[in-house]
Amino acid sequence: MDDPALLEALVIARLAPQKGLHDLLDAAALLGTSAGVRIRVAGDGPLHEELARRVRDERLPVELLGRREDVPALLAASDLVVSAAHWEGQPVSLQEALRAGRAIVATDAGGTRWVTGDAAHLLPVGDPAALAAAITALRDPAARHAAEQASLRRASALPTAPELLAQLDEVLAPAAHRW
Repeated sequence: MDDPALLEALVIARLAPQKGLHDLLDAAALLGTSAGVRIRVAGDGPLHEELARRVRDERLPVELLGRREDVPALLAASDLVVSAAHWEGQPVSLQEALRAGRAIVATDAGGTRWVTGDAAHLLPVGDPAALAAAITALRDPAARHAAEQASLRRASALPTAPELLAQLDEVLAPAAHRW
């Protein structure tokens, strides 16, 4: 958040087809460089070179950060988190975004709705125009603040690490008397 007029969007994803990163770049092209939005993508994977070429050739407001070990710091330096996934299981990166109190724009793919509840602006899979519009809407500080508060509320309802371990223990190693 070096430039307060610049909206910093963060994507945390493996650079693979299921993450919808071409849709993300299409949305970035719609936003253009004059929109005051910079999209930073943390992650690595098989699409890295292809995405890097598009970012360079189309002069998109996207920065590919590669594999990162400092996700909490990246979240703290971002205004919102974006997921353009075509399919998801239980997106850990969105759980991290909720706990960090970041506004979230995400496609309604797989387990995303279950994780985010009503805290994310959910949109159809494969719709770059809707993605660009949702990102643009969060340039409004009041809308972004409301989304951040919704994320924090939702985060408080998510299971804690010990609760998740207890659930896994019950499912994977049930007590002998249950068999």
